[in-house]
Order: sequence, then C-alpha cells, then structure tokens
Amino acid sequence: MFCLTVSAPAAPSAIPSPAEQRAQADGIAGAVVDRLWRQTDGYWHEGDYARIVALDRIITEADPQFLEAYSAGGWLMDSLGRTSDAEAYYTLGARRNPHAAYAYWNLGFFYFNTRHDYRAAARAFKADTRQADADLNDWKMLGHAYEKAGQWNEAVATWRAIKRRWPQGMSVDRLLRECLEKQARATTDRARP
Repeated sequence: MFCLTVSAPAAPSAIPSPAEQRAQADGIAGAVVDRLWRQTDGYWHEGDYARIVALDRIITEADPQFLEAYSAGGWLMDSLGRTSDAEAYYTLGARRNPHAAYAYWNLGFFYFNTRHDYRAAARAFKADTRQADADLNDWKMLGHAYEKAGQWNEAVATWRAIKRRWPQGMSVDRLLRECLEKQARATTDRARP
C-alpha cells in the first residue's frame, strides 16, 4: 500500500527581536573596536600618532566606556601639542564614565602635570576618590594636588583620611608629616608682616 504524507511548509526564519538585533550589533561593534585597538600598536611602532588618535576617537564613539582609549588618545594629543583637544577628550571620558575612577584620574593628572592647574586637578581627583574603584594612588594624587594648590587644610585632611584607610600604605606617614610641616611653614609665612 502506498501512503502519501503531506507536511506543512517550513516556517520562515523568525525575525530577531529588537533585543537580539541589538546584541548582534553590539557583538559586531565589539569585534570592530577590538580590531581597531589592536591596529593602534602597529601605528605606534610606525610613529603614526595622529592615526592612533583618530582610531581612539572612533573607538570611544563605538564604545564610550573604553577607558584606555581615552587615556592613550588624550596623552598622544597632549604630546602632539594639542593640549586643548586632550583636555576636551579627557573631560569627555569622565563625563561618559561618571563612575570610573580611572576616567577622573586621567583628567586630574592632565591638570596636575600639563596645565599645572592644581585646583582643577584637586577637583578631578576628588571626583576620582568618590568612585568605588579608587585606590591608594588616586587618594595620594588628591593630597598632592591640594598641597600644590596651597589648600593646606584639605591636604592635611586627605593625608589623614589616607592614613586611616591605608595605615600601612607606602610613604603615607612621611607624606602626612611633610604636609604638616609645609602647612606650618605656610601659616608662619602668612603671619609675617
């Protein structure tokens, strides 16, 4: 006996949901970002720093949380004499990553080391130390920035906070002692006629 079986036609491929489409796009973008980041090393060895900066900008547009690209790109801009661009790029990194200590550290170190604007550096390092991932070195830079800015009360308070939080921290005792000595000298110098 002969039997004919008829089956229903195969269902057309399901269209991915918006969440699935987003995950696919993120995966593609992530792969592109990783490849661009790897390319920067070759350009570094060729001395093509302008191309690295351009790639870092593309990377951070595709992945605004790629902190190392802000760090490298800002440093290169600064090194190439594009100081205002570096400042804007570091600021953008901090604005896009308000909960990342490293973003504020980059901005603070730029103000400290390049601009020598120690009050701005202290503001950036203060924001840095408010983040959950801030460490001893972040706090030390805040103390140094306050000292350089002549904000002695804030500097002493910072070194004391560091001492409480990291009692065995490298150089903390010495740095606190030196800050107290500098504060005493500054107070004496202001009191002289």
